[in-house]
Amino acid sequence: MQPLEVHKFGGTSVADAARMRAVAQIVADERQRARLVVVSSATAGTTDALVALGRAAAEGDSQVAERCQALRERHLQILSDLGGDEAVEARVGAICQQIAGLLGAVAVTAELTPRLADRLLASGEKLAVQLLAQALRAVGIDACACDADGFLDTDGQFGRAQALTGVVERTARAALLPLLEAGQLPVVTGFCGRAPDGATTTLGRGGSDLSATLLAAALQAREVSIWTDVDGVYSADPRVVPDARVLRHLNYREAAEMSYYGAKVLHQRTMIPVQTHEIPVRTRNSLRPEAPGTVVDARFTPGSHPVKAVSAVRGQALLSIEGKGMAGVPGISARLFGALAARGISVTMISQSSSESSICLAMPESDGEAAAAALRQAFRGELSRGEVEEITVRHDVGLVAIVGLGMAHTPGVAGRAMTACGRADVNILAIAQGSSELNITLAVSTSSIGRALRALHQAFGLHRIDTGAEDDAGLDLILLGSGSIGRALVRLVQTRREHIRERFGLEARIVALIDRSGYLLAPQGLSDAALEAALQAKADGEACAGLPGGQSGNASEAVQAALEYRLSRPILVDVSDAEGAAEIFLEAFARGCDVVTANKKPLAGSLEHFEQLQAAAEQAGRVLKAEATVGAGLPVLDTLEILVATGDRLLGAEGCLSGTLGYVMAELQAGRPFSEAVEEARQRGFTEPDPVADLSGADVARKALILGRMSGLLGASAEVELEGLVPSSWAGMAPDALRTRLRELDAPLAARIEGAAAEGRVLRYVARVEPDRVRVGPLEVPKDAPAGRLSGSENLISFRSERYDAIPLVVTGPGAGVEVTAMGVLGDILRVAAERGKL
Repeated sequence: MQPLEVHKFGGTSVADAARMRAVAQIVADERQRARLVVVSSATAGTTDALVALGRAAAEGDSQVAERCQALRERHLQILSDLGGDEAVEARVGAICQQIAGLLGAVAVTAELTPRLADRLLASGEKLAVQLLAQALRAVGIDACACDADGFLDTDGQFGRAQALTGVVERTARAALLPLLEAGQLPVVTGFCGRAPDGATTTLGRGGSDLSATLLAAALQAREVSIWTDVDGVYSADPRVVPDARVLRHLNYREAAEMSYYGAKVLHQRTMIPVQTHEIPVRTRNSLRPEAPGTVVDARFTPGSHPVKAVSAVRGQALLSIEGKGMAGVPGISARLFGALAARGISVTMISQSSSESSICLAMPESDGEAAAAALRQAFRGELSRGEVEEITVRHDVGLVAIVGLGMAHTPGVAGRAMTACGRADVNILAIAQGSSELNITLAVSTSSIGRALRALHQAFGLHRIDTGAEDDAGLDLILLGSGSIGRALVRLVQTRREHIRERFGLEARIVALIDRSGYLLAPQGLSDAALEAALQAKADGEACAGLPGGQSGNASEAVQAALEYRLSRPILVDVSDAEGAAEIFLEAFARGCDVVTANKKPLAGSLEHFEQLQAAAEQAGRVLKAEATVGAGLPVLDTLEILVATGDRLLGAEGCLSGTLGYVMAELQAGRPFSEAVEEARQRGFTEPDPVADLSGADVARKALILGRMSGLLGASAEVELEGLVPSSWAGMAPDALRTRLRELDAPLAARIEGAAAEGRVLRYVARVEPDRVRVGPLEVPKDAPAGRLSGSENLISFRSERYDAIPLVVTGPGAGVEVTAMGVLGDILRVAAERGKL
């Protein structure tokens, strides 16, 4: 026998004939895998219309009959649009006649009693199930409309009836199982039940959802689906927090907390029947039935982020009672709550100082003054003796709740919440947290609620998909570029992982590997085995998209895919030569991701783009590190940053910034032909993929531009003078053609080297950065000058500043090679780790 499921459809899902036909198709599809019981709300707007009619009748409104007729005609029109049926039309007519009779009785007595109100309101669901059953029959489903006030037993509390546990199970099974066994599909009215005397009752707020879960528990259903007009339960109210995301999963307790604090999620009462039997509840969108929705069940899924959602309830008052005479006195709290209970006042939050001299309570704003009056009466003796100093009420308050079972035993959650609120200029009036650590509640002014929600949502990464990682101590690296430097960096991260863990308390994880073809993505971190296989495949010339688990897409799509997840301290590491990386950086900053780059192009393009990147990083509170763009593994930009941070001002800088050209020049000095020196540099991994980028001076010019911009020496009017060893037009030449052209330069360059030597000088490729001017090209320097003494691929940069004017500050060391550059990139990653490890 197929398993049983209960599917409840809300008012917008059955709003008209078109929506009912769509529901019929959903039911037909779902019926392929399970037996179904359908529960329906009234059509959209009908319950409100009935409430208005009841009030109008009690007030003697002469338009009641006309408005009642309009209600009848609207439902008959839906029936007509569904194809019509005489029997159903008669039943709809009879229900509308009953509504008219009830309204007549109300008009006579000028009173809408709770008993009459429940019978009147339940009529909306009774009309809806007749129409929905007809829509289902139209697609070949043997559907039967069932009124729950014939079998769903409740107490006699009209307007908020409670189901009679133990009785409902028997009566619901007796009413519905025979229909199911006969192959019929029951379409049951939500929201209503039967009082002990047989009268119709309603179940209050969330009543139709409660009807569904009561029936699911009674029938031992496999699952309940609640169909609405949204994709599921959101991490925050999307009207207030635009980047709120649908949650894939909630625990029953998490959902209950969110509901209490105003989230549009299942009401707390709704979950009691299914929680007892551990029946999952799935909220789904009838307008997008393919969307997975949100599952609410008993599972606890600890993630890399302890908070699941943020929510808020408005319209609160904050009552404070303070006095030194309260400290250590037994019974104060009991008297306080007793006084409020006597007035029927419910408390929504409690906060007490550790000294016991202050108790703060939140409650609905309408109860604030009454609560204060009750306490002043209860503590009049203490007030007269000065033991209680004041009882005050603050209006216009809201409660913001941070919810998540993962907060238990996770240090720093409250601190992060306070920091986020502080940065958003939100003043916290009171804070409360239970020992279960399921919820932290903050009392704030109503005007601050939106800012608080957005700040907390961002601080806890709720705009991203949960990765399911088991800790919040990750350092997640998105690696853009998987060439030789990228592969060397992966090796470095693997070998230095233990050091990073011990030094920074962070677990370095490579979560994405990206090349031009596509990407590998594992939000919890690519395993060492997967990385090893990928590195070997890349070394063999394979593309990421073709690897097991690889996906096609450009770099921007890959980074966006990675940042859809709730990564921990994510860093985009660009070791590519991608042209459009600047836009990717901007996207990364906006999504809360730091950037480390060895790619010079984003920073050496237009000044406007450079300033845009800097501003975007600052605005997002992110870090942009680019050490490897200038000095490879040398601390060039780091040294500059220290100079500026300590109050120094750079006057100029010059040096040899290309390990490749340094090596070539050293080889020329040793008598080697230019073409052979370049080929040797290429084989050693010193050159860019296209050696012309080095030989034309373009790469050094980019480094000089970045250095000048980072130092503030170069503005919009900066001039760049560039003399390359080869023309930039040679870029993109086939290797053999390029070697031929390089041989043509062997003799001229050898002659230039000899000419310099005759004057006691050597030829070096030098970059000079001065205020609003960059000069790059070959330069004859004295043999005994710092640049003249360089050998091999060594780099050198000389800083001249206000502090280091007479004697420049010189940084020198290896400046080319895959390993050196990878080390420089890792250095930047660790600088970011040092900062992010504090958060």
